[in-house]
Amino acid sequence: MYSVPGLEKRPSCYDEYRSSLEPKYRTMARDELHEDDYTREPALAQMREFIAKHPQIVRCRTDAIFLLRFLRFRKFNVVAACETLERFLMVTQVARPFFQVDPEAQEHLIKQRLIVPLGRNRQGNLVATIRFGQSDPKTITPEHLSSLASLLMETYIYEELYQVTGLVVVVDCAGATMAHFGAMTLPKLKIMMTATNDILAARVKQIHVVQLPKYAAVVADFCIAALSTKLQQRLKFHKTLDTLKDDIDPEVLPTIYGGKQSLEEANEKFHKLALSQRDRFLKQAEMYIDLSIPAPNAKNANAALQSSVADESVIGSFRKLNVD
Repeated sequence: MYSVPGLEKRPSCYDEYRSSLEPKYRTMARDELHEDDYTREPALAQMREFIAKHPQIVRCRTDAIFLLRFLRFRKFNVVAACETLERFLMVTQVARPFFQVDPEAQEHLIKQRLIVPLGRNRQGNLVATIRFGQSDPKTITPEHLSSLASLLMETYIYEELYQVTGLVVVVDCAGATMAHFGAMTLPKLKIMMTATNDILAARVKQIHVVQLPKYAAVVADFCIAALSTKLQQRLKFHKTLDTLKDDIDPEVLPTIYGGKQSLEEANEKFHKLALSQRDRFLKQAEMYIDLSIPAPNAKNANAALQSSVADESVIGSFRKLNVD
Protein backbone atom coordinates (compact mmCIF):
# COMPACT_ATOMS: atom_id res chain seq x y z
CA MET A 1 0.00 0.00 0.00
CA TYR A 2 1.33 3.43 -0.96
CA SER A 3 0.96 6.29 1.50
CA VAL A 4 -0.85 9.46 0.51
CA PRO A 5 1.44 12.45 1.13
CA GLY A 6 0.40 15.68 2.79
CA LEU A 7 0.57 18.98 0.90
CA GLU A 8 1.20 21.44 3.74
CA LYS A 9 4.05 23.70 2.69
CA ARG A 10 5.00 24.16 6.37
CA PRO A 11 4.08 20.91 8.13
CA SER A 12 4.62 20.67 11.89
CA CYS A 13 7.19 17.93 11.27
CA TYR A 14 8.86 16.33 8.27
CA ASP A 15 9.16 12.65 7.49
CA GLU A 16 12.42 10.86 8.22
CA TYR A 17 14.26 9.47 5.21
CA ARG A 18 15.06 5.74 5.20
CA SER A 19 16.93 4.35 2.23
CA SER A 20 15.58 1.36 0.32
CA LEU A 21 18.62 1.20 -1.98
CA GLU A 22 20.92 -1.79 -2.18
CA PRO A 23 24.56 -1.00 -1.32
CA LYS A 24 25.70 -0.95 -4.95
CA TYR A 25 23.06 1.64 -5.85
CA ARG A 26 23.99 3.75 -2.81
CA THR A 27 27.51 3.73 -4.21
CA MET A 28 26.14 4.73 -7.63
CA ALA A 29 24.20 7.59 -6.03
CA ARG A 30 27.36 8.77 -4.28
CA ASP A 31 29.60 8.54 -7.35
CA GLU A 32 27.17 9.81 -10.00
CA LEU A 33 24.78 12.06 -8.09
CA HIS A 34 26.95 13.38 -5.23
CA GLU A 35 24.53 11.95 -2.68
CA ASP A 36 25.55 10.52 0.67
CA ASP A 37 24.54 10.71 4.32
CA TYR A 38 26.29 14.07 4.66
CA THR A 39 24.75 15.86 1.65
CA ARG A 40 21.21 14.47 1.77
CA GLU A 41 19.76 15.99 4.95
CA PRO A 42 21.09 19.54 4.38
CA ALA A 43 19.81 19.43 0.79
CA LEU A 44 16.36 18.27 1.90
CA ALA A 45 16.29 21.00 4.57
CA GLN A 46 17.16 23.66 2.01
CA MET A 47 14.45 22.51 -0.39
CA ARG A 48 11.89 22.46 2.40
CA GLU A 49 12.87 25.99 3.40
CA PHE A 50 12.56 27.06 -0.25
CA ILE A 51 9.00 25.68 -0.39
CA ALA A 52 8.01 27.15 2.98
CA LYS A 53 9.20 30.65 2.05
CA HIS A 54 8.11 30.68 -1.61
CA PRO A 55 5.23 33.21 -1.83
CA GLN A 56 3.64 31.54 -4.87
CA ILE A 57 3.66 27.94 -3.62
CA VAL A 58 0.39 27.26 -1.83
CA ARG A 59 0.33 23.48 -1.60
CA CYS A 60 3.25 21.14 -2.24
CA ARG A 61 4.63 17.78 -1.14
CA THR A 62 7.61 18.06 1.18
CA ASP A 63 8.25 14.35 1.87
CA ALA A 64 11.79 13.17 1.29
CA ILE A 65 11.17 10.81 -1.62
CA PHE A 66 9.35 13.54 -3.56
CA LEU A 67 12.14 16.08 -3.06
CA LEU A 68 14.84 13.51 -3.80
CA ARG A 69 13.29 13.11 -7.24
CA PHE A 70 14.48 16.64 -8.05
CA LEU A 71 17.73 16.52 -6.11
CA ARG A 72 18.84 13.33 -7.80
CA PHE A 73 17.81 14.60 -11.20
CA ARG A 74 19.98 17.70 -10.62
CA LYS A 75 22.83 15.75 -8.99
CA PHE A 76 22.28 17.47 -5.67
CA ASN A 77 22.62 20.98 -7.02
CA VAL A 78 20.02 22.40 -4.64
CA VAL A 79 19.43 25.64 -6.55
CA ALA A 80 18.84 23.74 -9.80
CA ALA A 81 16.58 21.22 -8.01
CA CYS A 82 14.45 24.05 -6.60
CA GLU A 83 14.18 25.64 -10.05
CA THR A 84 13.08 22.31 -11.54
CA LEU A 85 10.48 21.83 -8.81
CA GLU A 86 9.17 25.35 -9.48
CA ARG A 87 8.85 24.61 -13.21
CA PHE A 88 7.24 21.25 -12.45
CA LEU A 89 4.54 22.92 -10.36
CA MET A 90 3.94 25.63 -12.94
CA VAL A 91 3.86 23.60 -16.14
CA THR A 92 1.91 20.62 -14.80
CA GLN A 93 -0.67 23.13 -13.60
CA VAL A 94 -0.86 25.46 -16.60
CA ALA A 95 -0.59 22.72 -19.25
CA ARG A 96 -2.71 20.35 -17.20
CA PRO A 97 -4.14 18.20 -20.06
CA PHE A 98 -0.59 17.01 -20.86
CA PHE A 99 0.06 15.86 -17.29
CA GLN A 100 -3.26 14.63 -15.87
CA VAL A 101 -2.79 11.36 -14.02
CA ASP A 102 -5.74 9.14 -13.07
CA PRO A 103 -5.54 5.42 -13.94
CA GLU A 104 -9.32 5.04 -13.81
CA ALA A 105 -9.94 7.89 -16.25
CA GLN A 106 -7.04 6.67 -18.41
CA GLU A 107 -8.08 3.02 -18.45
CA HIS A 108 -9.04 3.13 -22.14
CA LEU A 109 -5.54 4.39 -22.95
CA ILE A 110 -3.77 1.86 -20.74
CA LYS A 111 -5.64 -1.05 -22.34
CA GLN A 112 -4.38 -0.04 -25.78
CA ARG A 113 -0.80 -0.80 -24.62
CA LEU A 114 0.55 2.42 -26.13
CA ILE A 115 3.06 3.11 -23.35
CA VAL A 116 4.17 0.11 -21.33
CA PRO A 117 6.83 -0.25 -18.61
CA LEU A 118 8.71 -3.47 -19.31
CA GLY A 119 10.61 -3.82 -16.06
CA ARG A 120 14.17 -3.62 -14.82
CA ASN A 121 17.20 -4.44 -16.96
CA ARG A 122 20.57 -5.76 -15.76
CA GLN A 123 21.83 -2.24 -15.09
CA GLY A 124 18.84 -1.47 -12.85
CA ASN A 125 17.18 0.92 -15.34
CA LEU A 126 13.44 0.91 -15.87
CA VAL A 127 12.78 0.01 -19.52
CA ALA A 128 9.60 1.31 -21.17
CA THR A 129 8.22 1.27 -24.69
CA ILE A 130 6.18 3.98 -26.41
CA ARG A 131 4.27 2.37 -29.29
CA PHE A 132 3.63 5.62 -31.10
CA GLY A 133 2.61 4.03 -34.40
CA GLN A 134 -0.10 1.93 -32.75
CA SER A 135 -2.20 4.88 -31.61
CA ASP A 136 -5.20 6.07 -33.61
CA PRO A 137 -4.43 9.69 -34.58
CA LYS A 138 -8.16 10.37 -34.98
CA THR A 139 -8.87 9.68 -31.31
CA ILE A 140 -5.50 9.72 -29.51
CA THR A 141 -4.03 13.18 -29.13
CA PRO A 142 -0.52 14.27 -28.05
CA GLU A 143 -2.14 15.24 -24.75
CA HIS A 144 -3.32 11.64 -24.30
CA LEU A 145 0.16 10.26 -24.96
CA SER A 146 1.84 12.82 -22.71
CA SER A 147 -0.55 12.15 -19.84
CA LEU A 148 -0.03 8.40 -20.23
CA ALA A 149 3.74 8.93 -20.08
CA SER A 150 3.17 11.03 -16.95
CA LEU A 151 1.16 8.20 -15.41
CA LEU A 152 4.05 5.82 -16.03
CA MET A 153 6.51 8.26 -14.48
CA GLU A 154 4.37 8.95 -11.41
CA THR A 155 3.82 5.22 -10.91
CA TYR A 156 7.53 4.35 -10.86
CA ILE A 157 9.55 7.50 -10.11
CA TYR A 158 9.16 7.16 -6.34
CA GLU A 159 10.89 3.80 -6.38
CA GLU A 160 14.31 4.97 -5.24
CA LEU A 161 16.11 2.60 -7.57
CA TYR A 162 14.76 4.35 -10.64
CA GLN A 163 15.52 7.82 -9.29
CA VAL A 164 19.15 6.70 -9.19
CA THR A 165 19.46 4.41 -12.23
CA GLY A 166 17.02 6.17 -14.56
CA LEU A 167 14.98 5.16 -17.55
CA VAL A 168 15.57 3.51 -20.93
CA VAL A 169 12.91 4.33 -23.55
CA VAL A 170 12.08 2.45 -26.74
CA VAL A 171 10.03 4.59 -29.16
CA ASP A 172 8.39 2.23 -31.66
CA CYS A 173 7.30 4.08 -34.81
CA ALA A 174 6.15 0.99 -36.74
CA GLY A 175 2.77 1.75 -38.33
CA ALA A 176 3.08 5.51 -37.93
CA THR A 177 1.51 7.60 -40.69
CA MET A 178 1.57 11.25 -41.72
CA ALA A 179 -1.53 11.73 -39.57
CA HIS A 180 0.41 10.67 -36.45
CA PHE A 181 3.15 13.22 -37.04
CA GLY A 182 0.75 15.89 -38.28
CA ALA A 183 -0.97 15.89 -34.88
CA MET A 184 2.32 16.93 -33.28
CA THR A 185 2.00 20.69 -33.68
CA LEU A 186 4.92 22.92 -32.79
CA PRO A 187 3.46 24.15 -29.46
CA LYS A 188 2.57 20.61 -28.37
CA LEU A 189 5.98 19.26 -29.36
CA LYS A 190 7.68 22.00 -27.37
CA ILE A 191 5.71 21.14 -24.24
CA MET A 192 6.49 17.44 -24.61
CA MET A 193 10.19 17.99 -25.33
CA THR A 194 10.49 20.35 -22.37
CA ALA A 195 8.89 17.71 -20.16
CA THR A 196 11.39 15.13 -21.42
CA ASN A 197 14.35 17.43 -20.84
CA ASP A 198 13.45 18.90 -17.53
CA ILE A 199 9.95 19.10 -16.12
CA LEU A 200 9.30 15.44 -15.26
CA ALA A 201 12.68 15.20 -13.50
CA ALA A 202 13.41 11.73 -14.83
CA ARG A 203 16.95 10.54 -15.56
CA VAL A 204 16.57 9.33 -19.16
CA LYS A 205 19.67 7.23 -19.85
CA GLN A 206 18.90 5.97 -23.37
CA ILE A 207 16.30 6.60 -26.08
CA HIS A 208 15.99 3.99 -28.83
CA VAL A 209 13.87 4.99 -31.85
CA VAL A 210 12.78 2.04 -33.98
CA GLN A 211 11.55 2.07 -37.60
CA LEU A 212 11.14 5.82 -38.01
CA PRO A 213 9.58 6.56 -41.46
CA LYS A 214 11.66 8.71 -43.81
CA TYR A 215 8.84 11.24 -44.18
CA ALA A 216 9.06 11.96 -40.43
CA ALA A 217 12.59 13.31 -40.70
CA VAL A 218 11.52 16.95 -40.23
CA VAL A 219 9.64 16.18 -37.02
CA ALA A 220 12.51 14.02 -35.81
CA ASP A 221 15.03 16.77 -36.52
CA PHE A 222 12.98 19.25 -34.51
CA CYS A 223 12.64 16.85 -31.57
CA ILE A 224 16.35 16.11 -31.59
CA ALA A 225 17.20 19.82 -31.67
CA ALA A 226 14.85 20.42 -28.74
CA LEU A 227 16.53 17.75 -26.61
CA SER A 228 19.40 18.61 -24.32
CA THR A 229 22.89 17.89 -25.62
CA LYS A 230 23.19 15.06 -23.13
CA LEU A 231 19.98 13.40 -24.35
CA GLN A 232 21.00 13.85 -27.98
CA GLN A 233 24.10 11.81 -27.20
CA ARG A 234 21.93 9.09 -25.66
CA LEU A 235 19.67 8.78 -28.71
CA LYS A 236 20.00 5.84 -31.09
CA PHE A 237 18.00 5.01 -34.23
CA HIS A 238 17.27 1.44 -35.32
CA LYS A 239 16.07 0.55 -38.82
CA THR A 240 15.01 -2.91 -37.70
CA LEU A 241 14.26 -4.80 -34.51
CA ASP A 242 17.42 -6.88 -34.95
CA THR A 243 19.73 -4.11 -33.78
CA LEU A 244 17.37 -3.23 -30.93
CA LYS A 245 17.92 -6.71 -29.50
CA ASP A 246 21.63 -5.96 -29.30
CA ASP A 247 20.99 -3.08 -26.86
CA ILE A 248 18.04 -4.21 -24.74
CA ASP A 249 17.99 -7.28 -22.50
CA PRO A 250 15.83 -10.00 -24.08
CA GLU A 251 14.41 -10.72 -20.63
CA VAL A 252 12.60 -7.38 -20.59
CA LEU A 253 11.90 -7.04 -24.32
CA PRO A 254 8.38 -8.20 -25.25
CA THR A 255 7.92 -11.10 -27.63
CA ILE A 256 6.73 -8.73 -30.39
CA TYR A 257 10.30 -7.33 -30.37
CA GLY A 258 11.94 -10.75 -30.28
CA GLY A 259 12.24 -10.84 -26.49
CA LYS A 260 10.83 -13.17 -23.86
CA GLN A 261 8.15 -11.11 -22.13
CA SER A 262 4.43 -10.84 -22.78
CA LEU A 263 3.52 -7.22 -23.52
CA GLU A 264 0.00 -7.88 -22.29
CA GLU A 265 1.21 -9.20 -18.94
CA ALA A 266 3.64 -6.31 -18.50
CA ASN A 267 0.82 -3.86 -19.22
CA GLU A 268 -1.52 -5.57 -16.78
CA LYS A 269 1.11 -5.25 -14.02
CA PHE A 270 1.40 -1.54 -14.83
CA HIS A 271 -2.36 -1.09 -14.71
CA LYS A 272 -2.68 -2.79 -11.32
CA LEU A 273 0.25 -0.88 -9.82
CA ALA A 274 -1.09 2.45 -11.08
CA LEU A 275 -4.55 1.74 -9.67
CA SER A 276 -3.03 0.90 -6.28
CA GLN A 277 -1.57 4.42 -6.16
CA ARG A 278 -4.60 6.34 -7.43
CA ASP A 279 -5.27 8.09 -4.11
CA ARG A 280 -1.74 9.47 -4.12
CA PHE A 281 -2.06 10.67 -7.73
CA LEU A 282 -5.28 12.51 -6.97
CA LYS A 283 -3.83 14.09 -3.83
CA GLN A 284 -0.69 15.22 -5.64
CA ALA A 285 -2.88 16.83 -8.33
CA GLU A 286 -4.01 19.27 -5.62
CA MET A 287 -0.55 20.85 -5.42
CA TYR A 288 -0.88 24.50 -6.37
CA ILE A 289 1.34 27.44 -7.27
CA ASP A 290 -0.37 30.83 -7.48
CA LEU A 291 1.11 32.54 -10.52
CA SER A 292 -0.89 35.71 -9.91
CA ILE A 293 1.44 36.51 -6.99
CA PRO A 294 4.76 38.17 -7.90
CA ALA A 295 7.61 35.68 -7.99
CA PRO A 296 10.41 36.05 -5.43
CA ASN A 297 13.76 37.71 -6.11
CA ALA A 298 13.22 38.24 -9.82
CA LYS A 299 11.76 40.96 -12.02
CA ASN A 300 8.94 39.47 -14.09
CA ALA A 301 10.03 35.97 -13.01
CA ASN A 302 6.78 34.36 -14.16
CA ALA A 303 7.50 35.47 -17.70
CA ALA A 304 11.07 34.21 -17.35
CA LEU A 305 9.83 30.82 -16.23
CA GLN A 306 7.37 30.59 -19.06
CA SER A 307 9.92 31.66 -21.67
CA SER A 308 12.22 28.90 -20.44
CA VAL A 309 9.47 26.41 -21.22
CA ALA A 310 8.48 27.59 -24.66
CA ASP A 311 8.22 30.41 -27.16
CA GLU A 312 5.32 32.84 -27.40
CA SER A 313 3.13 30.45 -29.40
CA VAL A 314 3.41 27.86 -26.63
CA ILE A 315 2.78 30.42 -23.91
CA GLY A 316 -0.45 31.26 -25.70
CA SER A 317 -1.37 27.59 -25.57
CA PHE A 318 -0.57 27.51 -21.85
CA ARG A 319 -2.94 30.41 -21.22
CA LYS A 320 -5.73 28.71 -23.11
CA LEU A 321 -5.16 25.52 -21.11
CA ASN A 322 -5.15 27.23 -17.73
CA VAL A 323 -8.27 26.04 -15.93
CA ASP A 324 -7.44 27.26 -12.43
